[in-house]
Amino acid sequence: MKLKWIMAVALVVFFAAGCSGMEKRTVSEEPKVTEEKEPDKTAGETEKPNTQEEKPSVQPGKNTNDDVKPNNQPGTTHLTITIHDESIVKETPIINIIYPQINGMKDKIAQAKINDILKKKATAAAENEMTNYDPSAPSSFDSKYKITYQNDHLISFVYDQYYYPSGAAHGMPARIPILVDLDKGRIVEPKELFNGSPQTKQIISEIVLKQDVLHTLEVMGEFKQISSEDLEQVYLMKEGLMMYFPPYEYASYADGTLQYHLSFSDIQSVLNNAFFKSHGINISQPVDSTILYVSEGYHFSVPKEWMGRLIFERAEYSENHNWMSEINVYFNSADKQLLFSFHMYEKQIWDSLNAGAEVKLAQKSEIVFSYSVADIPPNNLQANEFIKNVVPKIIKTFHIDF
Repeated sequence: MKLKWIMAVALVVFFAAGCSGMEKRTVSEEPKVTEEKEPDKTAGETEKPNTQEEKPSVQPGKNTNDDVKPNNQPGTTHLTITIHDESIVKETPIINIIYPQINGMKDKIAQAKINDILKKKATAAAENEMTNYDPSAPSSFDSKYKITYQNDHLISFVYDQYYYPSGAAHGMPARIPILVDLDKGRIVEPKELFNGSPQTKQIISEIVLKQDVLHTLEVMGEFKQISSEDLEQVYLMKEGLMMYFPPYEYASYADGTLQYHLSFSDIQSVLNNAFFKSHGINISQPVDSTILYVSEGYHFSVPKEWMGRLIFERAEYSENHNWMSEINVYFNSADKQLLFSFHMYEKQIWDSLNAGAEVKLAQKSEIVFSYSVADIPPNNLQANEFIKNVVPKIIKTFHIDF
């Protein structure tokens, strides 16, 4: 439990660090319009490890889909859709909000309505709810967004927000998905992505449990099956839907927001095929790997053929170790052979180590992410083959989320 609270504090520090770095602006009731731009193409879910300082995962106007085709490609009849940022910054209470606005839609009335929704969702915490119980520690609200998918027909926005009431023991994160239908000029409700099959909750629950490799959902014993409300907590990504559970829903606050990637091919039987087809998305293409999100703030992909042959365990923190966290991966066998491990270190600790076989994967603020492979006897051919051929594929998909 000590490790989980350390991780919770670390996540809050990362968030606070990102907010403190925002440029101070003149306090105003009116939003400030920033530069207009189209969403940039950035690496997708299989991004290569980055040994440099990572950019924050919540980037205004940034797209996490790596094969997006802009709306102004030659040969298309679509209008050029651009997205620009607007911001609201105040000092008392402390407010830092960045939200998107869409330009270029043919139906200007629909565009205005959508932009109004995009603004209202970003300013969800009303100021009259942010009473300052302690003037020396005023309430704060932060809201940023990212684009998780975009094609000529749809834009998927996700707001990541953090509300810290004055006098509270800790703040609360929130996540808000908004799917915009550019063709019809409307907001798509999450329930429209599914076909209403009575097997929907069962099928998705089984996938969630398979991805819960660290057994986070078992600790509190609250999770039996997803609820109808959970089907509202999804957003569109490149090769599937992301389902998320906020803190306290099924796990502790220290575990953060839990995330589970639902590949189109895995849930095809419960999806609204007509919707996806009419919006240019192929949901039948098979995916050969499973993306695993862990509460330590990163994710990686494992080939599906290996999912049932591996065991994942989070090592308990102790004063005898220098790392902040360790996740070990073993063969699912009688001897439980250790294969490799992921680690997180404070940068100053990492800099003082003689890492040896430890390989640095990435750095985020003052946290270093690394991995190491186990010392396998030469006669253990299966383990050595796994480390040689499978581990590099897994490491290549490593990506920091926060």
